[in-house]
Amino acid sequence: MRRTLIYAIILAAFGFGCQSSSKKSQLEQPSQVIRISIGDEPQTLDPRKARDLNCATILRMLFEGLTRVNSQEKAELALADSVEISTDLKTYTFHLRPSVWSNGDKLTASDFAYAWKKALSPNFPSDTAFHLYVIKNAKAAKDGTVSLDEVGVKAIDDHTLKVELENPTPYFLELAAFPAFFPVNRHVDEKNPSWPQNASTFVGNGPFQLTEWKHTDRMSVKKNPSYWDAGKVKLDSLVMHMVKGETELKMFEKKELDWAGSPLSTLPVDSLETLKASDLLKSKELLGTYFIRTNVERAPFNHPLMRKAFALAINRKAIIDHVTQGNQIPATGLVPISLGLQKEPYFQDGNDEEAKRLFEQGLAAVHLSREHFPDVSLLYYASGRNHLIAQAIQQQWFEAFGIRVKLESIEGKVYFDRVSKQDYHLATGSWIADFEDPINFLDVFKYKNGGSNNTLWENARYAELLTRSSQVVFPEERRQLLASSEKILIDEMPLIPIFYYTMLYIYQPMLKDVVLSSMGVIDFKWASLAEGQEKTIVQGEVK
Repeated sequence: MRRTLIYAIILAAFGFGCQSSSKKSQLEQPSQVIRISIGDEPQTLDPRKARDLNCATILRMLFEGLTRVNSQEKAELALADSVEISTDLKTYTFHLRPSVWSNGDKLTASDFAYAWKKALSPNFPSDTAFHLYVIKNAKAAKDGTVSLDEVGVKAIDDHTLKVELENPTPYFLELAAFPAFFPVNRHVDEKNPSWPQNASTFVGNGPFQLTEWKHTDRMSVKKNPSYWDAGKVKLDSLVMHMVKGETELKMFEKKELDWAGSPLSTLPVDSLETLKASDLLKSKELLGTYFIRTNVERAPFNHPLMRKAFALAINRKAIIDHVTQGNQIPATGLVPISLGLQKEPYFQDGNDEEAKRLFEQGLAAVHLSREHFPDVSLLYYASGRNHLIAQAIQQQWFEAFGIRVKLESIEGKVYFDRVSKQDYHLATGSWIADFEDPINFLDVFKYKNGGSNNTLWENARYAELLTRSSQVVFPEERRQLLASSEKILIDEMPLIPIFYYTMLYIYQPMLKDVVLSSMGVIDFKWASLAEGQEKTIVQGEVK
């Protein structure tokens, strides 16, 4: 045995081993590889179904729409080479660049029309289909009152897509960059509806291709050589680990991650002070709101007085100062302040006296006494920060009303399933802007069955104001209509706003040109590692 080992060492020294030096060099070539954390397993990689920020981020790696948000945070033409807009601003004619799917199939305008109409099919489960309602007859088709053939999208030929809108929509090109507007390979989707669930069957058209999906562990993508703008993509591959909290931070400290924290995960609260002192911590405004949904058809939250009492009893500033510690802004409305609707807060934060008065009125309105108050629970997505927030709110409600709300912490898939079925009393949630306009927040709650509403609340006056806002010409008139609609929303309180987000993140100094927008869109299309900082790949592992 000893002689065999010595003989093997001699052979290796003279280049006669089982692995040639040329083969070894191929295995150990420096590569542009970065590693990030995405927190949990993505709920879906079907662009017609994606509802959360993490899924949307991964989908932007794997797909290209008509437009894409660029490094200046503006939507620019992407798969669309040019666009003609009618004088009444209601018809868009897109001319597509020649491109192919990752499996080699030719991509055509029909792939766009097919994907959008499939999302609008009455029986197709899509929480984001409401984004498509700006298209003529889109909502009516989803409701089943008109045929899908009457939806205002048509493939004129392989490279020409005509889109007719219900009303002039000044933000339509921004909207077209959202995953709900991505194309889907029709032939693949019709043959195998489960194609988005595994790397072996996945087909996309974006800057990267999905190469690995170890469920609950990690995902990997590599540069897509067939991507129309492949010359701008500098990374060879990107590895996404499904870790969070302390594990994520430890991996970053050991340089096993190049980016940690927002917008894909949350840094541990108890690490923020140390990270601030080290100057590693970065922050950026995020156009998003953290809130609590109320199920308006379940007692005792079937009355606005009770919903508003619970809202006013929350001291948001205390939660920000002592729990989240990320310079968030207390929210008294749904739409972030920077979008210009709120001239002054809709209510006073932490107004215990008014909260107690409304609570007593609410008890009388729903014919309850404090002693016979029903058991209610607060549902939330399991994470360290969410748990701390929920505990703080639970204590504030107890101090205000003497009511102990039960806390329910559950993992992602179960959480989304229960919220979508309205199987809750109260549930934490959030909304992050897809484009920089207040309508993106307010439209979510326009219809009780509007996909992401999930509160069962609907108000005819609210819906009317939103519809009118899409028909007016003058910006100030439109702003006033939107502000009036938000006031109705807060007066009836189907959701309880908590704070406006701030993104907190850290990254390794050698990482360059990652694009992070105020909508929480993080894009690695243009990212790279500084020269001399490339990773080495040895038998598929990053070293």
